[in-house]
Amino acid sequence: MTAAHPFRLGRKQYSLGKNRNYQYVYRKGKSFPSRYMVLVYTNAKTLRVGFSASSKVGNAVMRNRLRRYMREDFRMIRPNLKEGKYIFVARVSAAGASHATLTGQMRSLVARAGLLKEEK
Repeated sequence: MTAAHPFRLGRKQYSLGKNRNYQYVYRKGKSFPSRYMVLVYTNAKTLRVGFSASSKVGNAVMRNRLRRYMREDFRMIRPNLKEGKYIFVARVSAAGASHATLTGQMRSLVARAGLLKEEK
């Protein structure tokens, strides 16, 4: 088995997994809204993440595209994040936004929530 690429997301490794885990984060977590997405976060010992886009956002192609964009953006900021359980929820307005806009929105959400590791 070869070593994983350092920027690879590792879907199973970082996945929030089952519905009960999502429900736990929604119930116990803090919410940070923005124009195109909402971040729901709770403390945990490991880093886990989930991505969501309801059927109100658009057709299946659009929802999957938004989740792919969010996964890619998360993959890039993952080394700088604190441990915890994260859920990124796409809003209806995200369907008309560019990938660059969504990237900036995710970075600002995480920074505003204070979830970035401190520089040494």
